[in-house]
Amino acid sequence: MFDNKPRYSYFGQFGILIGLLGVGMILAAIIQMLFALSMMSMAELMLGDTKKLLSVMSQPENINKARLMQMLGTFAMFFLPAFLFALLISKKPLDYLGLKKQTHLNQILLVIAIAITALFLSGGLGELNKIIPIPQNWAVKFKAMEDNYSEQVMMLSNMSSFTDYLISLIMIAILPAIFEELLFRGALQQFFINWFNNPHIAIFVTSFLFSIIHFSYYGFLPRLALGLMLGYIYYFSKNIKLSMLMHFINNGIAITALYFATKNGGDPKKVMDESYPIWVAAITLVIVLYLFQKYKNICSIKNETNTTNDFNIE
Repeated sequence: MFDNKPRYSYFGQFGILIGLLGVGMILAAIIQMLFALSMMSMAELMLGDTKKLLSVMSQPENINKARLMQMLGTFAMFFLPAFLFALLISKKPLDYLGLKKQTHLNQILLVIAIAITALFLSGGLGELNKIIPIPQNWAVKFKAMEDNYSEQVMMLSNMSSFTDYLISLIMIAILPAIFEELLFRGALQQFFINWFNNPHIAIFVTSFLFSIIHFSYYGFLPRLALGLMLGYIYYFSKNIKLSMLMHFINNGIAITALYFATKNGGDPKKVMDESYPIWVAAITLVIVLYLFQKYKNICSIKNETNTTNDFNIE
């Protein structure tokens, strides 16, 4: 599927990837600063008052600016490094990123089933995450980080109309799913698989980084599990569109739940903090593993068929 001989050594590829990620982070920071300056003064911004900034961005006239800032920042931080990395190291960058694989209906249906079942698994893992003992000073810091993250999500998903819901769905569910999957599964995971020559270690390392980058201790285990599922969905199919689909369903259900909670006078924070007993995670884990076995078998058949067809055409 990919070049037999890479253009650069694996250490060279790693250096390129780190450099591109650094440039992406700088661009994202510049984008965020420019948008922030359009909403508040430089003096206010230099004070570093995160709550004040969130308050300003949550004002009705600034909501769309905040969403656009988030989208462009995510584009710079995730999409650009992934695409440029594939462009630099492969003669077939779209193949490398898994964008040219054919998608089949039975694969889509299984991914949807896995995504929905995984919600209950994540809820149970979230409860497990909460009961893991940690030092009190750590707990205070992690709680503050969690509150800040929740405030940002609540601000970006402030939906007073169906139009706002559709905008949020695009900005917070669809585009991040595309951008993040291209980086984490398309670029990072594929690179680690090639370098480590062990897909399971590569998928775990990528999933660990995927969870860490969200800076949420109490969401670490659920995101680690999500990353593992996304990783294996991509690895078995070699089709990044399927992991994008699951990522979108995960984000989209959360946004939809927040929209209906807000519309019906419910408490959106309860939606975000929803968890399930640990025994629910144990049961759904068995179901998820069964669905993955079915998915793996289907992908193996499709991959063999595609390989045979490609060979006959050539």
